[in-house]
Amino acid sequence: MNKLKIVLIGTQKFAYKQFKKIIKKYKKNIVAIITKKKNHYTKNLSIKNNIKLFEVKNKEEIIKLFKKKIIKSNIDLILIIEFSIILPKFIIKIPKLGCYNIHPSLLPKWKGPSPIQYTLLSGDKKTGITIIKINKKIDNGNIIWQKKCNISKNDNYISLYNKLINLSKKIINKIIKKIYLNKILELKQHIIYKKNYTYKIKKSDGIINWNNSAEKINRQIKAFYKWPKTFFYYKKNIIFIWKIKIIKNNNKKYKIGEIIDYNNKNFKVQTSNRIIQIIEIQLQDRKKMNIKQFFNSKPNFFLKGDILK
Repeated sequence: MNKLKIVLIGTQKFAYKQFKKIIKKYKKNIVAIITKKKNHYTKNLSIKNNIKLFEVKNKEEIIKLFKKKIIKSNIDLILIIEFSIILPKFIIKIPKLGCYNIHPSLLPKWKGPSPIQYTLLSGDKKTGITIIKINKKIDNGNIIWQKKCNISKNDNYISLYNKLINLSKKIINKIIKKIYLNKILELKQHIIYKKNYTYKIKKSDGIINWNNSAEKINRQIKAFYKWPKTFFYYKKNIIFIWKIKIIKNNNKKYKIGEIIDYNNKNFKVQTSNRIIQIIEIQLQDRKKMNIKQFFNSKPNFFLKGDILK
């Protein structure tokens, strides 16, 4: 495999962890690392290992880079991880062995930029890693490897993200070897899900709608744990919720969004179906607190009977 020439393309922690693993075994084979500008993860990795680094801002810059510098390197393999710029068709055709992407979902479900968030929002019990050979359509290429992973009831975006990193790290170098030896089996994706595309998460996605079910709000908290976080507005303040417990309603009827209790033991709010007990809370620009700490610092902040909008 000494003659194998690889280009790594990616950003963020997911790519960094995989690239670090690949470099340990295939450092001499890596022609370059391409990343988005101002990305410290992959930039520091390339400097430390004396690997050429190219930083790009948009599609036009990556096209220019390949035409001027990468194409002449006669590369064999491109591996893309967590990279938001869609590669044009001519770049996909450059490497002799193909262009591959590591995607954190069980394709064909949850294509697009936010698969982990959508997995948690949907209350899925399983997810996984899929490696595909890239074609001109987004996350639509033939599957060459897939591995499932259980989602625990306590998983949030960060814990699930790390689970999937570790799952991918275990096999990435073996997959590179299989590609080189032409020992991969390509399976065509069959579209079996009506709503299988994800969209870029916006800050407004984190706003709590108290007309939703308690279960849906809980999934929202887990999915947006890193960003944009889950929050509501009260007295012109942004209030972040980090953890809740869903409890059964008693016989008394409350209005949706009504604050049922607020003391040093309980902060309870009515949703569309059940009551949630808020366990961890945070005011914007303040530290995260459990409800006892928050109440002791602001005993009159929330008023019982108020309706949250």
